[in-house]
Amino acid sequence: MKVNRVRLGVARRARASLFLLPAMLSPASRLRVLFHRMRGVRIGNDVEIGYMVMIDNLYPHMVSIRDGATVTYGSTLLAHDESQRYARGGKEIVKGVEIGERAFIGVNSTILPGVSVGKGSIVGACTLVNRDVPPGSTVVGVPFRHIGKGEGKH
Repeated sequence: MKVNRVRLGVARRARASLFLLPAMLSPASRLRVLFHRMRGVRIGNDVEIGYMVMIDNLYPHMVSIRDGATVTYGSTLLAHDESQRYARGGKEIVKGVEIGERAFIGVNSTILPGVSVGKGSIVGACTLVNRDVPPGSTVVGVPFRHIGKGEGKH
């Protein structure tokens, strides 16, 4: 079975691949942010990105991380899903992901395509985010459930 991908320019795909490992493994968060920006990820100011963070390998330009956000170790931000295409000959899903201002993404969490994590939200460790997270919320679990509303500045 032939699998067709959404067409990307050769230069865009090469850039996304070339800087992937440095973006995941650089010794300082500032370097990881720089390499992810070079891959095409839209990243605001004062963003922290942990080691081994996978930001979509094919469509990094579809991911936005707003000012002051933190994405911790081993988290994955996906802007595409090819499961339907490979398993059933369906269509590839390609949708943007947005991490809001001062949002916190916990260790080993996964953010699926088309999801927005609201300003000041906290995503607990190992959480699967399969739908939007309202601003100021705290969510945990697989799939996530709300466990509270923030008390801090929003």
